[in-house]
Formats: sequence, structure tokens, C-alpha cells
Amino acid sequence: MKKKCVLVSCGTKFHSDYVSEQLNKHNLLEKTITAHPANRYLNRIILPRKFITCLPPIFVIPYLLKKIPLIGSYISKFIEYRLPAIYDFCVSNLIGKSNVSITWSWASLYTINEIQKRKGVAIVEESGSCNLYQNQLLTDEYKRLGLHFSTPTPTFIIEREFKEVKAANYILCPSKYVADSFIMMGGLPHEKFIVIPYGVNLSLFKSLNKVKNTFKIIFVGTIGVRKGLIYLFESLKELRKKINIECILIGNIEKEFEPIFKKHLYLFTYLGRAKQTDLLNFYNDASVFVLPTLDEGMALVQLEAMACGLPVICTTNSGADTIIEDGIDGFIVPIRDANAITEKITFLYHNKDKREEMSINAEKKAKKFSWDAYGEKLQLFINSL
Repeated sequence: MKKKCVLVSCGTKFHSDYVSEQLNKHNLLEKTITAHPANRYLNRIILPRKFITCLPPIFVIPYLLKKIPLIGSYISKFIEYRLPAIYDFCVSNLIGKSNVSITWSWASLYTINEIQKRKGVAIVEESGSCNLYQNQLLTDEYKRLGLHFSTPTPTFIIEREFKEVKAANYILCPSKYVADSFIMMGGLPHEKFIVIPYGVNLSLFKSLNKVKNTFKIIFVGTIGVRKGLIYLFESLKELRKKINIECILIGNIEKEFEPIFKKHLYLFTYLGRAKQTDLLNFYNDASVFVLPTLDEGMALVQLEAMACGLPVICTTNSGADTIIEDGIDGFIVPIRDANAITEKITFLYHNKDKREEMSINAEKKAKKFSWDAYGEKLQLFINSL
């Protein structure tokens, strides 16, 4: 293939800004197309404005529609799942000189077809696990908890996702867990998957070497069913009988999960949402980061915590397979296993020397996962095409 000219397309933002910045550093970026406002898209990276093509911010429409009394929520959901295809169609007509595309899932099919018509290479970014797998896992979990699962991914979106991954030349994933979910549910070949772990902003997240007089557990993320918080709560019940600990939760609360959350308020301190600049201090005040999630492509909060010197206790479904070495810089436990969480927290509580060793190891490991490191791996792959 002649000189690589990469199109990055993401209707909102996610980490596409970091991807664009890295591709530009390696002289590979042709253009980035987004429906995110330019000033907000560029607020954490260094990238000349000329590379950004901003389409109308259509993805705010569902949020506005939700405000309509009675029917707003229904109309919002109907529109929300159909906007990616509209956005994708628009992007497919703006490809220009691009001969490689990196497009986000649900909004890729038209662009894949157009790139391939030009003998180019189409790469789909799958940030999370296969939607069919997610639906099955979460349907079961909501049932276990006696809750109504109101937001399963619609069948037509699942079908579109499968069409995209089958049509694409390659699928870019942040973890083996994501790749395996598609291989299992879609029968796709291993060779189609490129696994490159995300990066962390090391200029923001770092150890402040604070003295810690209290053993404190921290969780950061959406407080709900998918993140497996019920298993942390069950663990905290047991831990409070044995050891003196504190626990803080940071993040938005899922509406369906509110009854369970309120029932367990006595176990933790809830701090609501937090700015990233405030997270630095919250991480550094803690002793261990716990992420009991049932499903996560690769939770960036794990790397943020590690960069601040925290050992991480996470699950096999957290995308940690690419970043955490069990027993060295953290622990990886099965999903839905409160006893395993309790065991690992108790171990770290009683073994200060080991906890400090794992803290040092976690900080060192996080430094290997900068966005520059991500960009280097991505450019090597693209230049090999």
C-alpha cells in the first residue's frame, strides 16, 4: 500500500482524540471526523484544528428529547440507536484521500464499504465486549438481583455490529477479553483482532507519596449492576466484622440500582461525581482500588489508580488481562465472587510490606501504558499493512 492516510471517525469522543493525536505524531493522520464540538474535542490533546471535521452535534438530540413529558424517554431511545447509522453515512461521503479507516462500532458499516471500494483497509474499534454477550450477561444479572433490565442493546444494533466486524479487515480491541467475546459469539478468526491496551494520562495521574494512616478502599465508575457493586457490598459486610476499613465510591448512580445502593449506604462514603483533577487526590488517599465489574472492555480507571500507586483488585471481565499481573501489581478475581474480593482485601490489609511492594509495581507498570506507548504500537501495525 502507498503512504498510509488514516481517517479516524467517532461520533462522540471516547478516546478517539488520543488516537488522532498519536496518529498525527507519526504523520499518519489524514483527518478526524466527529459530531463532537471542536472546542470540547480538542480540550485534552494537542492537534491542529485543520485535521478535525465537525459534523452537526446530532448525538445531543436524545438528551434533549428526554425532557419531553411522558413520551420523551421512548422517543429518545428510538432516535439514539438510529443516529450512528446516519452519522456513518455522512462520514462515508467525506473520506477524501484516506486509505485506512479507524471507525467506532455501530457507526462503521457505510464507511467500511467505501474504504474497501477504494482498496483501502477498514479497522473497527471495539471498545467493549460483543453486545450480544453483554445482553446475555446483564439480563442474567438483573434477574439475579430482581431488577428490570431496561436498556438491553436492540437486536438491530447487534446485527449491525456483527455486520461491521465481519466486513472489516481488522478489529482493534483494548483487551483479550473483548476479542474473545467476539470470537466466542461470532466465530471470527483470531487473526482479525489487534489488541492494543489503552493509555493513561501520566501527567495527571501519579503517586503523591502520601502517608496513609487508614486502610481505604476506592471504587470509581458508574454505580450500578454492570460494575458488580453488589459483590463489593457483600464483601464489605464481611470485612467490617474483621478489620477496620473505609470505602469510598465515586460516580453516577444507575437509576435501577438505587434501591440496592440505598440499602447499603452504611457500608461506604459516597462522594458523587469527581473531576479528574480531584480524582488524583482521592486515588492517592486510598490503599487499594477495587473494580468488581461484570463487563468492561478495558477500564481506564484501573490504569489511573495504578499510576497513583494503588494495587488493583479487578475481575476477569475488566479488560485487565492486558495490564495486570496477578499477585504482582494487583489481583484478578472471578466475576460475582465476593469471597475472593474479601480474601484479597484482607491479605493486603494484614500484609503491609506486600501492599507497598505491589504499590511500587503498579506505579511502574502504569508508566508502560502511556498514550505515546499506545501510539507506537498502533503506528507499527498500520505501517505494516
